[in-house]
Amino acid sequence: MRITTILSVLSVLSVSFCRAQNGGQNQSAIPDNLSPVFQLEPIVITAPRAQLPESAPIDPQINMYLLQLLDKKMNSRPDSFQSSDPALQTLSGLSTLDGYNLKVRYTQLGFLLTEGLAGSKDFQLLTEIEKAARFSTNVQIKAAAMVALAYTHNSVYLGIFQSALQDQNITVRFGALESLLVFGGPSIQPMVATTAQTDSSKVMQMYSAASEWRSGDVTGRDILLRLYQDPDWFVRAMATHYIGELGGVDDYWRLMQQMQTETNPSVLAELCSALLRLRHFKNQ
Repeated sequence: MRITTILSVLSVLSVSFCRAQNGGQNQSAIPDNLSPVFQLEPIVITAPRAQLPESAPIDPQINMYLLQLLDKKMNSRPDSFQSSDPALQTLSGLSTLDGYNLKVRYTQLGFLLTEGLAGSKDFQLLTEIEKAARFSTNVQIKAAAMVALAYTHNSVYLGIFQSALQDQNITVRFGALESLLVFGGPSIQPMVATTAQTDSSKVMQMYSAASEWRSGDVTGRDILLRLYQDPDWFVRAMATHYIGELGGVDDYWRLMQQMQTETNPSVLAELCSALLRLRHFKNQ
């Protein structure tokens, strides 16, 4: 399951294609046999516990260390990127796909805890994870604990996720939303739809809307089409990314038109990436 990575960043881009399209020149700059676009993939939680057979024992020391980390961080201040740490300075300069993944992995303890805790069936461990999901004052740990609980697919925890969707902190709300998407099933759809319509953050709206669209609800598409020309460049870029991932022939030409007026380089990169993904629609 994918952990939260809001905006995929284009790493290989046909500059000649972008310039040609932005200048209104020949559309043949997109060859039909073009290889897939290379871009940063969302960071993936492997959840090793969830892949173990029921009969496989887990060394108690593993749970003990994870419990200690969870307890130590539960009410501490959220992790921040410490520029004075030489190792983290090295990570900050890595801009390739693997470098980006390493930076996320080793600057956010919540990610590592989620991976280690996700899918646990141990009663003591689940009790502590639930406590962190309900009461932690560290928003990163709170979000990580919710996602870890979601991998149990136990409906007893749905109330925690639903309540956290009302939290004032966007990290907590996003963790709750991601937890619902990990949990899956028809029961989560009303909560996802409500978030797409009413959340105060457009990022939350778009992430929820994309999930709706993937599940076949065209309301999600309508929300993204309402936001792909938003005054905020980040909102435009994120909406464009999802339209490129999920759209069709009408969306290809809609984004092509957007190319003529867009000036932000990040949004232009997302437009190029989206058009390359939708290129098979261009002759329809």
